[in-house]
Amino acid sequence: ADEATRAYAALAQSAGMPLTEMVLRWVQGRSAVTTSLLGHTALEQLDEHLRYFRKGALPDDLAWEIDRIHMRNRLPIFASTRVGKDWDGEGEIGEPIP
Repeated sequence: ADEATRAYAALAQSAGMPLTEMVLRWVQGRSAVTTSLLGHTALEQLDEHLRYFRKGALPDDLAWEIDRIHMRNRLPIFASTRVGKDWDGEGEIGEPIP
């Protein structure tokens, strides 16, 4: 999980946005996600998150980079290191062999 968090943070930084913005906009672009729960400690934080949502979903190439990180770091039985950029939005399910 720590490796995935660092990879997501680096991706957000390279995209020029805070990690929170990247996450919220990624969720917005997922048709299977119908609800997202947000926790706020201040009204300013809520306003900031609403601004992120108003920007809309992420570009497809950035969303795919997030998916690639996920495929490398999900449960071991489903993880795969074979998720190159040339896969163009497709992944695989299978357990990597050590």
